[in-house]
Amino acid sequence: MELFYRVSFQEVVADALSLVEERELSSKHALERVFKKVSGRDRDKARGLAHAYVFEIEKWRAKIDFIINSVLRGSSVDDLDPYLANLLRIGTFEIHFRKVPPAVATDSIIRVVKERFDFSRAKFVNALMHEIEKFDVEKALKRLREGDRIEWLSVRFSHPRWYVEYAVELLGYDEAVRLLLSNNRPQRYYVRANTLKTDVDSLRDYLEENGVRTALTPVPDVLKILEYKTPVTRLDWYKEGKFVIQDLASAYVAHVLAPEPGERVLDLAAAPGSKTFHAAALMENRGEIVAVDYSYDRLMRMKEKMKLLGIKNVKLVHADGQSFKDKEKFDKIILDAPCSSSGTYRQFPEVKWRFDENKIKRIISVQRNMLRNAYENLRDGGEMTYSTCSIRIDEDEENVLFAVERVGLELVDYPFGWGDRGFLEIGDRVFRAWTHRHDCNGFFIAKLRKG
Repeated sequence: MELFYRVSFQEVVADALSLVEERELSSKHALERVFKKVSGRDRDKARGLAHAYVFEIEKWRAKIDFIINSVLRGSSVDDLDPYLANLLRIGTFEIHFRKVPPAVATDSIIRVVKERFDFSRAKFVNALMHEIEKFDVEKALKRLREGDRIEWLSVRFSHPRWYVEYAVELLGYDEAVRLLLSNNRPQRYYVRANTLKTDVDSLRDYLEENGVRTALTPVPDVLKILEYKTPVTRLDWYKEGKFVIQDLASAYVAHVLAPEPGERVLDLAAAPGSKTFHAAALMENRGEIVAVDYSYDRLMRMKEKMKLLGIKNVKLVHADGQSFKDKEKFDKIILDAPCSSSGTYRQFPEVKWRFDENKIKRIISVQRNMLRNAYENLRDGGEMTYSTCSIRIDEDEENVLFAVERVGLELVDYPFGWGDRGFLEIGDRVFRAWTHRHDCNGFFIAKLRKG
């Protein structure tokens, strides 16, 4: 494979993994940054393979780290230089998951270590790689299962321990295992027709003509992708903005909100923009949507996408959704709150390793500040949706109870047409989707009103 980067393929992957970890970028954006510096005949082929490596290493990181920690005996992969740790993860992944011949996998890692570090570190890594090669994963997992069933689930299915404990408590052991399994399956893709440019029937015909088999879904403008010959992102209609890729549950939010042409709508955490754009289409580009986000870069990406989709009624505002105020009140508000993303592990495996209980407490505080601020921005009689891509009750039902009991919002009895109901005393009045039950992201929606 011919690449021009002054580096090997393993360094490309290690650079991307480091960006994912240090800058909290998605795998996709990390690889975009790394590949800006890569040229050569095999660039596209290498990018596809690098994406597969980064995605799978993030997905199986707990299991990979379990192997490395077992051979380190007493210390941990987290004690190592972060770049060296990522090189070891790549080597372990190649030997135990991709079944690359151990000598080849070890040699490619040692070369990078010699170049980036020193001879003594290369000697240390060489010895570790030989231990990793000989390590009997199944035998070690069997021992772990006998000693600590939760830790065994955490390693076997590569999820954070807190998540496994939470899922078992919430759903029971058997169903929690089904959820863990489902999170590790290939992502299911959905496409939403951009009704400013086409309709769902025309989109379905077009996709069928281009070798993409689809199915209808409970969301009227969304199709489920069953099979494809060419990735849908390479099709002309995608490049022309006639459809977007959007998760099924995420696309339900705008329908639950039901914004009307001519209304004033506020999106308090708008980027990357899927729900904003969907609301604009349902409003037929009439009225106004104020789209607020704290990330200027993400707003600029929204601006580009708006041109492509033909959206003309959205005003982008760089501000904090916890404190943004407008002179006039709004008829409708979308609050798709920043959250632990614990419902999106199938789509973004890297987020599994970003949260612990302390960080989740901090994010719940942000969610509650945004709920208070939404109330201040909503006109009397105005409606809003509160949604997250989290499975956690403290980010979902408990926050709705906070909004009702402490903020002054009312919970609307919305007739959800699909999905499951939730938990606590308001469980039958809120929406939940689950990866293992509904083949989409784990998701929560509640509709609220200012009385």
